[in-house]
Amino acid sequence: SADLLFTHLSDIHVGRKTRGNLCLTCHWENCVGVTVTKRDHLTSHLRTHVRFKPHVCDSCGRAFKRPQDLKKHERIH
Repeated sequence: SADLLFTHLSDIHVGRKTRGNLCLTCHWENCVGVTVTKRDHLTSHLRTHVRFKPHVCDSCGRAFKRPQDLKKHERIH
């Protein structure tokens, strides 16, 4: 599932500073030169490659990649 793939990418390929395996460059095929300064920025960028939309509207069920997009959407209800 997209959920498991995103977790795998975040934990294994991006890594964590505390584990000494942090990588801030996207190595996705055809994604050239994307390097960021913060881990959160790279995990956010990875969502462009993976159909992972964990933020779901309670009113209509529409799903979003980012919490701020859900919050903006919820204003229409």
